[in-house]
Amino acid sequence: MNYKLLADTAMLAGEIMLISGAETYRVEDTMSRILRTSGLERTEAFVTPTGIFLCLDDAAIDGITLVKRVDNRITNIAHIYETNNVSRNLCSGIISVEEAFLELKSIKTRKQYSNYLIYPCTVVGSSAFTILLGGDLLNSIIAGLNGGFIVLVTILTMKLNINTFIKNLTASVLIAFNSMLFLHFMGRYIQLDALIGGSIMPLLPGVAITNAIRDTLQGDYMSGGARAIESFVLAASSAVGIGIGIAVYSALAGGINL
Repeated sequence: MNYKLLADTAMLAGEIMLISGAETYRVEDTMSRILRTSGLERTEAFVTPTGIFLCLDDAAIDGITLVKRVDNRITNIAHIYETNNVSRNLCSGIISVEEAFLELKSIKTRKQYSNYLIYPCTVVGSSAFTILLGGDLLNSIIAGLNGGFIVLVTILTMKLNINTFIKNLTASVLIAFNSMLFLHFMGRYIQLDALIGGSIMPLLPGVAITNAIRDTLQGDYMSGGARAIESFVLAASSAVGIGIGIAVYSALAGGINL
């Protein structure tokens, strides 16, 4: 068996799953199952939210140790599912290591949805959440406009390679300022709580919060704590952005007597 290729395959599977938003314990379990197909005496996989470590060792071979840093994380359940399928097929002997590695490379480069679908869904998401929070059709339409601000900020921050904290902060400022403008001109027709709450829903780290709880319940306190801090920081960036947007509007409104 090509043990180096097996290690690369396990590392690639772990990288795809971690980037796609899988829980830390799930990533470790998948990698460990792949590594154990080697039949070697020592197979270890250790995963944190920002890095992956694995080791293959036995008296019959030179030890293999790989380290991979993971900076970006998104939510892609399809990639997690597909990677798990490859792992199961490999462990069951249905496919070879070579075939598994090629399939994983294909999964990593595969784009599930185009931006032409993701961006309109962001707008629709803001509108739908506003209705879910008790807003009417008018407020839902305005929330869709706020969702458009999220899309614009996302495109801009991607081009400038700016982190998620700044993206959430900037989008939240625009959402709050725009909502306050509509409140000023349309008064009693605006349900401000539902409007702002629904508009920022696409920015909230729901999956990260869930994974933080699941990792903690599995006893992986370091990863659970790290994910919890990440979730708190991202949620706080939206809250701070809303506060800044309202404060900026109040200052401008007072200065020019809107």
